[in-house]
Amino acid sequence: MYKREENTQLKELDYSYQALAESVKDYALIMLDPEGKVALWNPGAERIKGYTAREIIGKHFSVFYPKKAQEDKFPEYELKVAKEVGRFEDEGWRVKKDGSLFWANVVISAVYNSENLFIGFSKVTRDLSERKKAEETLRRSEERYRLLIEGVKDYAIFMLDPTGHIASWNLGAKRLKGYTENEIIGKHFSIFYPEEAKKINYPEMELRVAKEKGRFEDEGWRVKKDGSLFYANVIITALFNNNKEHIGFSKITRDLTERKRMEEGMRAMNAELEKRVQERTEDLTKTVSELKKINSDLDNFIYTASHDLKAPVSNIEGLMYTLVETLKDNNFTNDEVDSLLEMINKSVSRFQNTIKDLTAVNQSQRYAEEDLININLSEVIDDIAASINHLITESKAHISIEIQDAPDFSFSKIHIRSIMYNLLTNAIKYRSPERQLYIIIKAYSQDEKYIIEVSDNGLGIKEENKEKIFQMFKRMHDHVEGSGIGLYIVRRIVDNSGGRIQVESKEGKGTTFKIYLPKK
Repeated sequence: MYKREENTQLKELDYSYQALAESVKDYALIMLDPEGKVALWNPGAERIKGYTAREIIGKHFSVFYPKKAQEDKFPEYELKVAKEVGRFEDEGWRVKKDGSLFWANVVISAVYNSENLFIGFSKVTRDLSERKKAEETLRRSEERYRLLIEGVKDYAIFMLDPTGHIASWNLGAKRLKGYTENEIIGKHFSIFYPEEAKKINYPEMELRVAKEKGRFEDEGWRVKKDGSLFYANVIITALFNNNKEHIGFSKITRDLTERKRMEEGMRAMNAELEKRVQERTEDLTKTVSELKKINSDLDNFIYTASHDLKAPVSNIEGLMYTLVETLKDNNFTNDEVDSLLEMINKSVSRFQNTIKDLTAVNQSQRYAEEDLININLSEVIDDIAASINHLITESKAHISIEIQDAPDFSFSKIHIRSIMYNLLTNAIKYRSPERQLYIIIKAYSQDEKYIIEVSDNGLGIKEENKEKIFQMFKRMHDHVEGSGIGLYIVRRIVDNSGGRIQVESKEGKGTTFKIYLPKK
């Protein structure tokens, strides 16, 4: 219900105005008496300010103002101006009943009756808090954006008008291009382009594409104030207002000169590296070809030597047989002849073993894929043990076997037999006379490898001799018989198969050979 004070002056108020005021809820419509006290109060005033008509009627309207405004007599000043000029409008903070502030637009008008006598004031208050909040948010956002743009030193960020003339200039633009704000504002941005770009109207093309597609990005050479060139990454974005009217462009420029120089340097280095790699590859190819020829010559030598030696050995054996028969026919039976015959026999036997080893070396050079079969290592070791049973018995060797068969382990049967034969006989040859010989054979899968270990508690190998043992005709202990070819053969077979062999040994303690063979 719209409340009013019963005085003769206010009775002249038009009742149609009362009906209108009571229906308005988004505005505070108030009547003040000539002294500024509240005389009329509508529902909109109650909604905005929080007071009921009964609470506020008769109180001075300065109750809606912050303390500072009251102390400065601002409410009285508003009434004075309104009475003198007929109207006063203001925006500012006002106070609700609960003490909270809201941002208000206030219009105070002097009211006169039909006889032109001053009877008070009308006061219309509109709550603009949301608009004020939005404006403040926008202002802060714009301020932060302005500070951000102005503070950026590594990028040139500036605005262009629709024709391409510079409208703003940040610190990064000054640092990058060399112009101060006063020097560059209003000039066309084509000033930053080399002459050849200007001749083909490249800057104008950039603006046209940016306007048509919304954005244009490019990399190329640009010109500083001092005429020097720098390599830039440029992004031009077309700007439109809320009515979709084109109002200009934003332009961001980044200096990529160092990156460009590094890229050119890298390209030069890569070209030089490719040249060197090509030269090294040619040298390596030549070296490999020479090594293949040497290897082939070695194979031919070994084959020829072993083949050509067989005939004279056979002749020596025949001559020995004839000599023995002749000596027997002539009744030579003394110890000296027997001793001589024994020495000849030993020499021939050693000669035959050397030929046999050379033949084995020649065979170890070959490793053909068609020779591969699935290997049962346990069967291979049993076969070897049977063939060297006399050595095992004589040396009293105790052999322990821990085999994990691998279904996908394929190898040349001749070569795997040669590897195991040489490792086992090597362990027996280099046993220690001070203790019983123990040989442990292990085999197992690991990742893409099949690993074979042969360990013994024999004489062991000095650290400085670990690589020498794989050389041809090398024996680390003079009292041990043998040609010194066995381990050389093992390594050649392993290397040719794409595997590797590793030796761990302590002198006087024993040795472990560990072989890594690829699964096929």
